Amino acid sequence: MKDDLLGAVSFLTIFGGGRQPKESSKYWFSLAGVVVAIISGLVWQLMGHSTARLLIASVVVLVMLIITGAIHIDGLADAADGLLAHLDARKRFEVMSSPEVGTFGIVAVVMAIALYVVSISVLRPNLLLLIGVFSLSRELAALVMESVPYAKSDGIVSAFSSGSGVLARAKLIIAGEMLLSTFLILVSLGVKGIVLPVVMLAVQIVIVLRAKSLIGGYTGDVLGASIVATETFALVAGALMQR
Repeated sequence: MKDDLLGAVSFLTIFGGGRQPKESSKYWFSLAGVVVAIISGLVWQLMGHSTARLLIASVVVLVMLIITGAIHIDGLADAADGLLAHLDARKRFEVMSSPEVGTFGIVAVVMAIALYVVSISVLRPNLLLLIGVFSLSRELAALVMESVPYAKSDGIVSAFSSGSGVLARAKLIIAGEMLLSTFLILVSLGVKGIVLPVVMLAVQIVIVLRAKSLIGGYTGDVLGASIVATETFALVAGALMQR
């Protein structure tokens, strides 16, 4: 289990010493979300909620990006270029594999970061909310890996799709983690907080259905995009509820 935990954290953050993840590491993606949430959340708590809200929020988002190595934002840019443009399936893969970022990618990244910053500037410092949202976004990504075909023969997440077989009970880990994350969101926002998991699930379904219809399944970029998108919409919903 230790290798699985470290593999998940190493794959999704700058920590973990570059340890190679195993297929079963995906069941612990939530731990990476907890790490990101705790560090950025503590920065948020320490800086407080003064009149310089946008500045504080910008620092918190910057910390988030540094901890993740901007891997999810990179995935968002590539997925936006590949899934939103009018291209054939083969060209979509080429676009998503290219180091260049197109118009759709630039717009998606700018909007996502802007919404992250504005939402956090509106919200009061809430560590439990960040833990719940950031862990749930990665649990949903792991759920996609369990239920949707991998669209490529190789790639950054191919290690999680080897088909080597994992104990069936391990799949229940994701369900348990999702319930715990949802509970944390409810504790932080009250019963009305149930809106956030619902919104996150809806956003995830839209992205996955789009990817499956256009390229036949998910890729690492699609997962990265889904993590950013679900977190963004959850924070926006939380900010609107607090107003």
